[in-house]
Amino acid sequence: MKIPTKFAKPLTEEEHTKLVENHQKHPNFRVRNRSHAIRLSAEGYSIDEIATVCQAHRNAVSRWLDRFDKLGCEGLADFQRSGRPAILTAEEKEKAVALALENPRFPGRELGRITREVGKEISVFTLKGLLKKRL
Repeated sequence: MKIPTKFAKPLTEEEHTKLVENHQKHPNFRVRNRSHAIRLSAEGYSIDEIATVCQAHRNAVSRWLDRFDKLGCEGLADFQRSGRPAILTAEEKEKAVALALENPRFPGRELGRITREVGKEISVFTLKGLLKKRL
């Protein structure tokens, strides 16, 4: 049997409190899961045991431990990822939402008008996303 050799650094009282709070109340599941993993590691659980409990790959758990040792509790959050640039600017989004809400029962019917007035074509899924964020 393999002897566990990698554990989280000893936790300060402040770190322990923050990890418990994150594990219980953080809105992001991944942060809750990582906080739980760090707490388990500090209690002496091996990476394999933590991976089983958290339903993650052992390499992911190892990375979480490394990030926590290097960055502390801030290292548990997701890093900013690159992605596709936004289709619409903030003003264009407001204009599209305003036009869509003129016909609130069928906002998708306003797509042609939005395209003409905003100057950019968006899908019904993009419009639905804008409306959900708005409401």
